[in-house]
Order: sequence, then structure tokens, then C-alpha cells
Amino acid sequence: MSELEEQRTVLAAKFEAMLPHLEERQRRLLIGAEAQSLGHGGIKAVARAVAPP
Repeated sequence: MSELEEQRTVLAAKFEAMLPHLEERQRRLLIGAEAQSLGHGGIKAVARAVAPP
């Protein structure tokens, strides 16, 4: 498994556990903070993890 796929799997698992328990604003804050923490390419990585397969 490539590093990119592994990162996507970890993010997807994290979001699957957290997002159902958050309100819309909280979801957006969590997703944005995660993307920012990843640095370059973070927005794309998070978008792939959040999007349905």
C-alpha cells in the first residue's frame, strides 16, 4: 500500500468515527484543521478521504 493510500485510509477511519457526532460547523472546522495540519496537498488528501468511494 502506498503512503498516499495509507494516509487516505487513516483519514477516512478518523472521519468515519468523528463526523457523525458533529454538527455542520464542527465538521467543517475538523476537516479544515486536518487539511491545514497536513500542509501541501492536505486539502486534496482530506477531500479524497471524506468523499464517498
